[in-house]
Amino acid sequence: MHDGTDLLVTGASGHLGSYLVREAVAQGLAVAAWSGVSRGHRFGVPLIPVDLVDQDQVTHAFRVCKPAFIIHAAAVASVAACRSNPAQVERINVQATRRLAELAAQSGARLVFVSTDLVFDGATGNYGENDSPNSLSIYGRSKAEAEGYVLEASGQVVARLSLLYGPCLAVRPHFFDEQIASFRSGKPVLLFKDEWRTPLSFVTAARALLDLARADFAGIIHVGGQERLSRLEMGQRLAKYLGLENARIIEASRDSMRDQEPRPRDTSLDCSRWRSLRPNFPRPTFEQALVEMHTGKMG
Repeated sequence: MHDGTDLLVTGASGHLGSYLVREAVAQGLAVAAWSGVSRGHRFGVPLIPVDLVDQDQVTHAFRVCKPAFIIHAAAVASVAACRSNPAQVERINVQATRRLAELAAQSGARLVFVSTDLVFDGATGNYGENDSPNSLSIYGRSKAEAEGYVLEASGQVVARLSLLYGPCLAVRPHFFDEQIASFRSGKPVLLFKDEWRTPLSFVTAARALLDLARADFAGIIHVGGQERLSRLEMGQRLAKYLGLENARIIEASRDSMRDQEPRPRDTSLDCSRWRSLRPNFPRPTFEQALVEMHTGKMG
């Protein structure tokens, strides 16, 4: 009998973390919710302040909660923030993950590490788990390095997620909400026509990660939506769903942007391993996810 917490969620005050806490509570799990920046509660669960840079603090907090499962969603995830402070990225995205993997291995806990499709360079798309990472960004390279530490520990999971979307449950605004607000106010929205992902709703992602935490699987697994879509296609379909066909959408090419790091063209994921492992897991289309968000079935 496990005498600790059912589930530890890191990054619990973030966009994905908030959905993870909500879904875990709905499933009746005892949750420990770590947050480096926010205080208060998420869905009745107190946010525990843990600075992932401080490895002694991480170790102490881990041993207090004694989790059976960990979903490690905390990260410096903004590409711009990663570019401006690579040393902090190394401490949080890489070294904190390494320490959590060690603690999980020592305690017999199961770790699901949330990684990203941006470990790939986007040259080909439809990436499988056996394709080699070759990220164009500091963020993507940090996640790929952290993956190695997780995979060194037997029985753990690296879940590479694609672009996530859905209403914000956290304090910080999300591009999805900002896009809807701009559509409704008549503000122009610039969207790339030549940058493809396999977008996944936050709720589907949260449910998938909780499912994988309890699945009989170890290693790398790709978790994305069933459709390959550009940012432009997502925006157009969202505007149509909202009945805002006259929304001011500006088509743009990623090559027209003068970013310090190149933008990957196509980081769509081949998720056949996930489909084979969990064939009955619901995978809504983009429109189905929008309908379910609106009706409350997915949030």
